[in-house]
Amino acid sequence: MPHPIKLDALRDLVSSGAVKTATILGEKGGFTVHADAGSSERVLTNRAGQVKMFATTDTAVRELARAGLSSFLVDISQYQKGLLRAPRTDVSDRAKRASEALEHERWFRAKVDEALQQEEQGVATWHEHADVWEDVKKATAAMVAKRNLEPVVASSPKIAKTRGRKKGI
Repeated sequence: MPHPIKLDALRDLVSSGAVKTATILGEKGGFTVHADAGSSERVLTNRAGQVKMFATTDTAVRELARAGLSSFLVDISQYQKGLLRAPRTDVSDRAKRASEALEHERWFRAKVDEALQQEEQGVATWHEHADVWEDVKKATAAMVAKRNLEPVVASSPKIAKTRGRKKGI
């Protein structure tokens, strides 16, 4: 069984010349680093003292390069593909929402640019605010009537409240 070694101690041993080579060893779900320190073998551990597992050989190579090692072996004879940690669905959901928001922003900016170009060309159609607001009120009333909802008089003309809303509507 190899003795554990943390990254800082590995750097010190590499700089002193006690460690000249290491092996990136494929295991179930990832790769570990084993350093040859004279007559003993040392396995790289994390700060908590657990064996440090790398998801790819690239990350293990980068870690060894940062430690100062330029010579190492790669042994994938025992490697078995697998996940080191459970997938993070919250991260993928957040990335999807960010992508959708970016897509909407691009669409919106394109519409604004189109409207500005129409204005510069003199082909833009202008609408008075009061007329647009009247159209919005009519469309809202039609939608409320279609859904059989009774409008409730709101204290503010900007807020339209409804009651009797059915679930799922």
